[in-house]
Amino acid sequence: MLAASLQDRRHNSEPIDPRVIAEINRLAAEYDADTKFAAAIRRFGPVILGNYFLFTPTDLQGLSDATLDAYANQIAFFAFPPAHPMRPEFEKQDKLNLMKDFTAARLMPRGAEANLDALTTAMQGDTSWTGFFNFPPDNDGVVRRATLVLPYGRSQNPEEWDLYSSLDLVAARALAGPEAQDTDLFYGPTGIWKISLGTQAIYPDGRGQLLINYQGPWGTFPHYSIVDVLQGKCEPGTFRGKLVLIGATATGIGDLRATPFGGANFPGVEIHANVIDNILNDGFLKRGARQTLIDVLLIFAFGIPLGIWMALVSPRWMWFGAFLFVPLVAVDYCTFLHGWWLNFTLPAVTLASNVLLVSLYRSLVEEKEKRRVRSAFGQYLSPEVVRRLLVNPRLVEPKKTEITVMFSDIRGFTTISEKLDAQELALFLNQYLSDMTSLVFDHHGTLDKYIGDAVMAFWGAPFEEPGHAAKACRAALKMMDCVRELQKQWEGEGKPHLDIGIGLNTGMASVGNMGSALRYGYTALGDAVNLSSRLEGLNKDYGTHIIVNESTYESAKESGFLFRELDLIRVKGKLQPVTIWELIGCVGENTAYGAPEEVRSRVELFERARALYAKRRWRAAQEAFQEILDKWPDDGPSRAYWKRCQEYLFEEPASAWDGVFTMTHK
Repeated sequence: MLAASLQDRRHNSEPIDPRVIAEINRLAAEYDADTKFAAAIRRFGPVILGNYFLFTPTDLQGLSDATLDAYANQIAFFAFPPAHPMRPEFEKQDKLNLMKDFTAARLMPRGAEANLDALTTAMQGDTSWTGFFNFPPDNDGVVRRATLVLPYGRSQNPEEWDLYSSLDLVAARALAGPEAQDTDLFYGPTGIWKISLGTQAIYPDGRGQLLINYQGPWGTFPHYSIVDVLQGKCEPGTFRGKLVLIGATATGIGDLRATPFGGANFPGVEIHANVIDNILNDGFLKRGARQTLIDVLLIFAFGIPLGIWMALVSPRWMWFGAFLFVPLVAVDYCTFLHGWWLNFTLPAVTLASNVLLVSLYRSLVEEKEKRRVRSAFGQYLSPEVVRRLLVNPRLVEPKKTEITVMFSDIRGFTTISEKLDAQELALFLNQYLSDMTSLVFDHHGTLDKYIGDAVMAFWGAPFEEPGHAAKACRAALKMMDCVRELQKQWEGEGKPHLDIGIGLNTGMASVGNMGSALRYGYTALGDAVNLSSRLEGLNKDYGTHIIVNESTYESAKESGFLFRELDLIRVKGKLQPVTIWELIGCVGENTAYGAPEEVRSRVELFERARALYAKRRWRAAQEAFQEILDKWPDDGPSRAYWKRCQEYLFEEPASAWDGVFTMTHK
């Protein structure tokens, strides 16, 4: 462009030094890579260039009809191989059917992209050719088939289209030498029948496709860096008598494809190497009548005979049906190594269906026995535990896991028992425990045991699940609602007043079947269980109903619950202090403390009073707690703090006091 511009300016009588123009022309010739490449093609001999067929509107973007016509005219010379009808009298119909078959498989190109004219015209001899390097993938994007032939033409009449060979086919022809120059294609009513390379015959499917027998993962064929070749670092004779494929494999520019070896990292140039190797060595995977017969025999063997056998043998032999997948895989793999492709899916589906259906039949027959097991254990374990036990008995084996433990206890049960006779006490306790247990089960909890009038339950085992702390909190609130209803009922019947306290703690515990050889049960053990029991007892000190520790609070605080921070305490027998919280109810709902606004006001006043308490301002704190009691005389935590402030006014704690209140009882 620069040289032409200078020439124009010189013709317009502008002073231009001829030596400048000559130097520019010399440099242009020296750095004209296309011209040098064309010269190298002339010197080299057998050269195969690639062209690319375009199938989608996206491929055609930016290409005009004139450009596509020019490309079509350029590759028209390389229409190959000669196509011969097997039924000359039906040549027109068979070719039309062949084109329809390609169309149905979406293998009809809409355009083609050829090489530069300078490169194409540089090719010499009968062994230099062009071939398309497309390899259409299967529907899942995996390249399993080699496409050896594709039709193409710019005419609206498909009968006038030519057939073009793949780069792989013409490359194999060039390497095979003179004996392969007579290449022909034969087609008939079922499509392409045979492609011959001299004396070698290739039998593809009706569309000229064959299953590629990959020789291994990428890198099986030797790779050489083009830089090493250009710098002469390869040993002399490295490429003598070899077919050399030149393509990009570097990250970012490589043509990487998905293959049966997994991943989309297989270089396209090595796929061509595999196909050419298959052509030269007749190594394509075979799929024909023999392979189909073996598939049918496998399907039959895994069908009726196996089904009858599994229905008759002992249940412990049912695993044998699933084990048959191993020899099925072995047979398929062995035949694959010998170049056969067997259908794995249909025999595998037959086998799996057989095992499943027979298992279903046996499960229906054996359901009666399972019902007996449910009736035997249902009164001791939750329905969920029983169900899981039937499916997987190993779930109840001891293990360490995080759970949320609940302890609930009736307040003043001794007084209640003294006011009722044995029959009334039994009815009273049975109704209470039945209602509480139902609520535990309704919220997917596991009943551990009854300890007199106390109920112990936990969430998070035998199967681990997220949100078990929130489920336990929700169950505790429902239990308090149920108790308030029972209070109204029993007070109307003249029975003693009933009230309970609940403690919740989330932590690690040992859970599973534990006990002696004579008697055992599904239970939980550990510090998390002990602390839950202590928290339940603290309700008496603070005048509350539900107390949770900080781990339960952290796990459930985002689940819509309303908590009030009560205190920082050190329980008896423990050195590490824990923060305890009162579970009041759900955010935005009426609670036992009143409407949401009223509850919010009480909690805010309580927090301010505790802040004064933490600053050792005992008199101001006591007055703040008294303000709460004036409005809500039933506020147990405020009353507890009022008494504590009174004690500190008489005897102030040590100067090193850290705000922790140490409990002196369990």
